[in-house]
Amino acid sequence: AMADGSSAAPDPSTRTTLTVEKPFVYGSAAVPLPKNEKDEAQSHTHRWTVYLRGLENEDLSYYISKVTFGLHESFKDPVRAIETPPYEVVETGWGEFPILITVHFRDSSESPVSFYHHLKLFPKNKSEAGNGKPVMSEMYDEFIFHHPTLRMKDLLAKKPEKKFTEHRLMPYFDTQGFLAMEQDHIQKLQAATKQVSERMDELRQRLYVVDEEIMQLDKIARQN
Repeated sequence: AMADGSSAAPDPSTRTTLTVEKPFVYGSAAVPLPKNEKDEAQSHTHRWTVYLRGLENEDLSYYISKVTFGLHESFKDPVRAIETPPYEVVETGWGEFPILITVHFRDSSESPVSFYHHLKLFPKNKSEAGNGKPVMSEMYDEFIFHHPTLRMKDLLAKKPEKKFTEHRLMPYFDTQGFLAMEQDHIQKLQAATKQVSERMDELRQRLYVVDEEIMQLDKIARQN
């Protein structure tokens, strides 16, 4: 307590008992370079973009401070740090390779999260080649914050300030598909929570019955 008797503000670094999930999408888009842009000296054949975004391409900077992309060591400055949205790197090249994506959060007590995305330049089916559409490779995932600090809890509770709806790749993002995946995940989580709750109620009821039986037996034992 403070000298005047009022309570001190809670320490923002105090851990909560919550678990908070935040969905996101990461992936890449690649298109063949036009003939006039091909770099024959380096044999570059494609322009590609690797990115991390919100489900509806919303601004995630309210809880993300930085995203780094670890490119192949043959690139100049292979580790690219992006501190403001859109979190993406645009490059040209000729080969596919794994890209290490590391996400840093606004509360430094939260450890950064790292994962790989395999850059895809070529379509699965040859029939898709040359149709003018980029080769898309996207994945749905979730950041899961177990016992975040009060500071991080407040950050996660905020809403995105804006949506980058004008992104050039927007027509190719599988927004509806990923929103459906999120909804499916929520429904499964709710069903599992309900199942656990019902099981807990059942066990409590059994425990109550057992307690009653013990009391009855204890009563009989005392009478004898």
